[in-house]
Amino acid sequence: MKSYRLSCLLASLLLLPALPTAAQKCVPLKDRSENNLVFKGGEKIVFTLHYKWGVVDADVATATVRLDTTVINGKKVFHGSLRGNTQKIYQKIFTVKEDFDTWFTREGLRPVKATRSCKEGNYVCTNLYYYRDKYIDAKINSSKRGEFTVNLPLDDCTYDIPLLFYIIRNMDDGSLRPGGRYPMTYACDHHVKTLQFTYIGKENRKVPGVGTVRCRKFAFEVAKGELFSGDSDLYIWLSDDGNRIPVWFSAPLKVGQVQGRLKSWDNLKNPFSSIIK
Repeated sequence: MKSYRLSCLLASLLLLPALPTAAQKCVPLKDRSENNLVFKGGEKIVFTLHYKWGVVDADVATATVRLDTTVINGKKVFHGSLRGNTQKIYQKIFTVKEDFDTWFTREGLRPVKATRSCKEGNYVCTNLYYYRDKYIDAKINSSKRGEFTVNLPLDDCTYDIPLLFYIIRNMDDGSLRPGGRYPMTYACDHHVKTLQFTYIGKENRKVPGVGTVRCRKFAFEVAKGELFSGDSDLYIWLSDDGNRIPVWFSAPLKVGQVQGRLKSWDNLKNPFSSIIK
């Protein structure tokens, strides 16, 4: 089975194309000391991706998110990675290939380094970010603009794309209100962008192969682009327990619809106590 980098679809759980904008108010977070985080090094989460379009209504891929620990320049950091594998029969349908990696501090969740390798149709690009004290040293290589470097603004509210997967899981539940809208600011290509999401409330979600799970449901804006139609929001369900892992998501594409569901998990920090049956 050939490796297809469908992590951009998985990343869409948390991060979607948005218009370039200045950083806004930070997403509300819990205490960011390592002992109080909802995840730990060694965690592995696997998702099944399901695609619907015309006669196609099938599981087409898996995506894996891993979290490890390491040291960069004397700093103790987490290393998060998103990878995907597509069944060979469906490789022509999914023309999007992406790899994401992020390194961020184990105390405070501050970004240190991030990489992205992307191919969407005829568009190809790579991103390499180094986070300095007050700016992001970004090295970009794209089929549209070639290779160049740029300094991007950095403040306490700005993260990178894969780090958002962990930021949203560590949100402060007490600050969330049903119907409330919240921003997530991140670097992508040579922009700093902001994504708005809405907290809908608590809802049980039946997940095949897992069971019925108590969840918190969110809706994320979807901007029209290479991948998304922009006609509807993406919805994500996070487990309502100490892990806050995504168990289900649904997103409209330009062609068809993709759904993702939790397949397996390993080495979670807390008991998966939100499974009710």
